[in-house]
Amino acid sequence: MAALWRRLACVHALCAACVAFVAPARADILLLKDGRILENVKLARVEGAVTVKLANGEVRVPEALVLELVFDDPAAYQSATTSAEDSTKLAEGLVPFEKKWMKPEERNALVAKRIELARKRVEERKAKLLWRNRHIEKTKSFEFESTVPPEIFPRYRDLMEIYFTDFAKRWGIKRPGNAKLKVCFYGDRASFQRTGGAGAGVLGYFRHVEPWELNIYYDRFDPRGTELVLFHEANHYLQQLLDPKFDMPHFPGEALAEYYGASRYDEKKKSVETGLVHDGRLVEVRTEMDGGRKMTIAELVGGDGLYEHYTWGWSLVYFLMNQKGLDSKFQKFVLGLVKDKDVVRVPGAHGSTTVEAGEVLKAFRRFLDLEKDEALAALEQRWHAYVAGLQLQSARGLEAAAFSAANTYPARPIKARRLFSEAIAAGSTNPAAYHRYAGLLVDNEEYDQAFAMWEKALLLDPLDAGLYAGMAEAHSRRGQRDEAQRLARLAREIDPDAYTWGWDLEELFGDGEGGR
Repeated sequence: MAALWRRLACVHALCAACVAFVAPARADILLLKDGRILENVKLARVEGAVTVKLANGEVRVPEALVLELVFDDPAAYQSATTSAEDSTKLAEGLVPFEKKWMKPEERNALVAKRIELARKRVEERKAKLLWRNRHIEKTKSFEFESTVPPEIFPRYRDLMEIYFTDFAKRWGIKRPGNAKLKVCFYGDRASFQRTGGAGAGVLGYFRHVEPWELNIYYDRFDPRGTELVLFHEANHYLQQLLDPKFDMPHFPGEALAEYYGASRYDEKKKSVETGLVHDGRLVEVRTEMDGGRKMTIAELVGGDGLYEHYTWGWSLVYFLMNQKGLDSKFQKFVLGLVKDKDVVRVPGAHGSTTVEAGEVLKAFRRFLDLEKDEALAALEQRWHAYVAGLQLQSARGLEAAAFSAANTYPARPIKARRLFSEAIAAGSTNPAAYHRYAGLLVDNEEYDQAFAMWEKALLLDPLDAGLYAGMAEAHSRRGQRDEAQRLARLAREIDPDAYTWGWDLEELFGDGEGGR
């Protein structure tokens, strides 16, 4: 059954950006700040939230998630009145509307106009979700093609320009004339995979064969993750600009991209802060260190295509870039791989050149004055001690390590449960983390704890169909068929297009509508 939870977790990330419901008696409209659209639903205001009334349940959406709310019933705008003056106005046949008194027909006309404009905006938004109608915008360094919601896109557009400027200044990169990197920015994972041709586990990629292109999607479940991947993949482009005909070796290429990938954009100050701890990578490295493993510089720098170039490689680059004197030497090493006359280069792909792993280690030792084994060993000890003393800066690193332990093969569920628990205790606000943790708890038959996690996830995102689907499966396994069936139907109501009802959930419907 563990495989089912992996499928649920995958589908959870594929929830459509636009959600349409079967029209009930009233057809209200709700626009969320993350770009989702709910139309033809019955809505009601309650204190601090908006309720969405569906056939299989009522969903409470916090006001903090709401961008715009439009009722199609003019009476829904009328608030309770108690004063004598109000009673007089009512007796005159007037009605209150947004702190004004007016005739019912005037109020109705205003509401009708508002609904007309709202529906027009909804149709425009839905059209913009299609790649053929994508937003195209050119900046100084990039050409963006995007289906990301208009409230969200400007942040990523601006951070890319500032990031380019900061990196180019430090590394001596010249802008490539009038050429601009095309950035294809998808509004959700499904369109990223469908149109961008990305695989199921790919978060973003830089196509280093000309014409260069960066592809990424906006993950509304994890906006910070989108930022990390964007910084990482854009860094591969910036490395390429050091010499368009040179392919940076896996180390230091991936390690440097991870170092800059941990950057953070300050929207108010319009600045990018680099040199931050990459919590996810730190957790992975520290976990291995706690298990007794300490990777050597020789095996890391001299290794070919290692996964550890992302983890241990990040930690080595982070260490070097934060040591006065070593930072400049490391930078000269990276630039030396590209241009130094004493570095031996070999033919790469598509007419480029590159440096083989053994030569990378040789250059690393030369540029960092580590040609003596004693000097290499001393630096290695300093590096390990430095990493051991680093502190996590957020819950996100624990989440990343937990997802890795839960989803990679072979899965490590005990470790994953511990890390998810620690991430939540550290203040995780990612509903996907609660959802995946709940699935692991169900696999361990810890049902009460699992439902507690789903309840917390629903406070963060009450319109995530994957959460209801997960709870439906848990209730089914617990023998609570009626509640399982209700939740499965509610999940299908909320997001029918994101699911292929063909797993164990199919039998819950009992009406032949479960499969697709």
